[in-house]
Amino acid sequence: MRQIHIIIFLATLIVSFGNANTTTAREKFVVVLDAGHGGKDPGAIGSRPSNNEKTINLNVVKELGQLLQSNCPDIKVLYTRQTDIFVPLDQRASIANKAKADLFVSVHVNALPRKAKKATGVQAYTLTLRTAGTNLEVEKRENSVIQFEENGASKYSFANPNSAESDIMFELMQDRDMKESVAFAEMAQREMVRTGGRNDMGVLQANLAVLRLTYMPSVLLEIGYISTPSEEAFLITKSGQQTIAKCIYNAVRKYKNRHMGKAAELEDVRQTSPAGQTVPTAATVEETTTAEKKDTDTQPATAAAQPATETTGPEPESKPMYRVQILAGTKKLSAKDSQFKGLAVDMRKENNIYKYTYGAVETMPEAKKLRLSILNKFPKAFIVRY
Repeated sequence: MRQIHIIIFLATLIVSFGNANTTTAREKFVVVLDAGHGGKDPGAIGSRPSNNEKTINLNVVKELGQLLQSNCPDIKVLYTRQTDIFVPLDQRASIANKAKADLFVSVHVNALPRKAKKATGVQAYTLTLRTAGTNLEVEKRENSVIQFEENGASKYSFANPNSAESDIMFELMQDRDMKESVAFAEMAQREMVRTGGRNDMGVLQANLAVLRLTYMPSVLLEIGYISTPSEEAFLITKSGQQTIAKCIYNAVRKYKNRHMGKAAELEDVRQTSPAGQTVPTAATVEETTTAEKKDTDTQPATAAAQPATETTGPEPESKPMYRVQILAGTKKLSAKDSQFKGLAVDMRKENNIYKYTYGAVETMPEAKKLRLSILNKFPKAFIVRY
């Protein structure tokens, strides 16, 4: 019992410290850019050893940092590494924590086993303390860096993540960091998909050590599959790396400006791909989406085609409402879509991202019960408060 009290006290201090550490109390918004892997840890490897994840990550992060430093005098940029060196996961998090960073962005490249079906697309990951089976391979790969560290297994113990103590810590910190992490993840995903023209593989959650150790909104971005030849060709080129960097740059500026009440002027990332095809910008993607919407609107409405209940702004509720978010993406789904697995869902559109939630209760205990009731169908579901 005493241990739980100590954890509550420490978590409260962390939350209080984080609330006091706002950009209004200082001049610059601090962003820590983390190029995944490095040195003796090459990360995922493409068709040849020189086409490796650690190099791509570093190139994208340096491009991103240069964009921020050149165009955003109110943003302070820090790096976990700027050369091909090995940096342990806890040191990466420590750099961000000591700097009292406002945002931590970790850049990675995805991969599948050689005999697996080819995949394309980008993903944005935020933290969960409960491992979801569908993200297990990502967790294994991105946490595998631990094998290169001395005493890594004990240093990053994942034992008993569902203990009462970790539940208390997670709940106290959730409101401050989790919602903001998801908000930035959705912004970054939208930019990479709609502005950068990449395939949308979703905003997901996983138990990733580098995110678990940071005390600020933190996101890990998987910027493409080096195991897929077409994506490898894109990722190893300077134009491809610049495209991804500009997309993340747009998201960082939008996120920072939202907190500071300013409108962001976003970069046009129109680039020519290695195959000579033009990557669509936000404007061209928006036009396609609008055209598709018009075609949909002309179809006869049927029970199966009715959209999920939609909310586009704050709900007129006098008390905070807790819901369980099960899906999020750039596509609008009908209420009868098979992805909802028979659940009646509400749809909320924020920043052109459709968020699908289940239920509405007034207290956190009720929300936890609600989440538990659907974990068999949606192991990645998490609680949000409106």
